[in-house]
Amino acid sequence: MYPLFESIKVVDGNLINLEWHQQRVDNSRQKIFGKVNNLMLKALLEVPEEFAKGVVKCRMSYGITMGAPSYSNYTKKDLTTLQLVECAAFDYSFKYEDRITLDRLYQQRGACDEVLITFDGMVTDTSYSNVALYDGTHWYTPEQPLLEGTQRAKLLASGMVKKMRIHMTDLANFEKLVLINALLEFQPQEYIRITDIKPWDNLGY
Repeated sequence: MYPLFESIKVVDGNLINLEWHQQRVDNSRQKIFGKVNNLMLKALLEVPEEFAKGVVKCRMSYGITMGAPSYSNYTKKDLTTLQLVECAAFDYSFKYEDRITLDRLYQQRGACDEVLITFDGMVTDTSYSNVALYDGTHWYTPEQPLLEGTQRAKLLASGMVKKMRIHMTDLANFEKLVLINALLEFQPQEYIRITDIKPWDNLGY
């Protein structure tokens, strides 16, 4: 079994942001397994003909070596509400196949579509994405996310978003929030209103 995985967006047969996925794969394998030969994704990933049109999700599992990638048609989730969920710290600094803790947190969403996870009140991520928040002038992303996503890294490098320590009590300083991950590119017009984030444990913000 491979301990790590990547989800890569494919549009009309083209692998999107592959350099950022390559960077994370290289970094993860070096930190976890020590110095190992690189897995060159460009050479190893070949989109099947039946998935060469439209938006497709490529999922690859890996460790020291890589498993056979899988491809599936991608359908975006329509999310409008978030439930704040406080969690004891756990390590998801690498994109692990083991998502038991994240799945348990997701089960606490109640009537909302998704959870927004906090550690000691500090905003991190949803169960499957990083987030960016808009204060009316600039976009910010939590300084310490659960996972440093590829889309987040790209946005930070471009200067489109900035890092900020965001406590759940700071949410009132923002207008809206967007979800970002490898499949969800930054779309400021597709947002969740801050007023549609349900407080954790009946605490106001």
